[in-house]
Amino acid sequence: MMIYLMRHGEAEQKALSDPARELTRKGVMDNRSVIAKLSQHAPEIDRALTSPYQRARQTCSALQVSYPQLSFEVSEALEPEAGVYDLLDEIEKIDVMQVFLISHNPLISNLLALLIDGTLATSSDMGTSHIACVSMDIVAPGCGKVLYTLSP
Repeated sequence: MMIYLMRHGEAEQKALSDPARELTRKGVMDNRSVIAKLSQHAPEIDRALTSPYQRARQTCSALQVSYPQLSFEVSEALEPEAGVYDLLDEIEKIDVMQVFLISHNPLISNLLALLIDGTLATSSDMGTSHIACVSMDIVAPGCGKVLYTLSP
């Protein structure tokens, strides 16, 4: 399985609520930049999921410009404070070869650390608008290998 992890673009600092925070202009531009780089790798994405938060939805909208065939499913398992082990359980249930996930920190960085190192004790900090492509024969802690990372 190929798992593409993406952290949303830079978001405004304040809004009525955390879920309502929108991308800044820089966040929109950084997303466009990293998605253009992703297009060079021409991934075949079978399934795509996003956090319900506004900034994640805006990030997936930018991705849909380059990948119009993609339709994102909204998943609460991708909210910032969701449980990383719960998310891993959800990924294990996905029966496709390539999945794309858009989420937030700390969840997305914790997931990357868990997939690669098998522990949350290591740091795999994903910056805004960053993408990590992880290959896994078995979806389990420590069984992933980073094939490439992309940044704006």
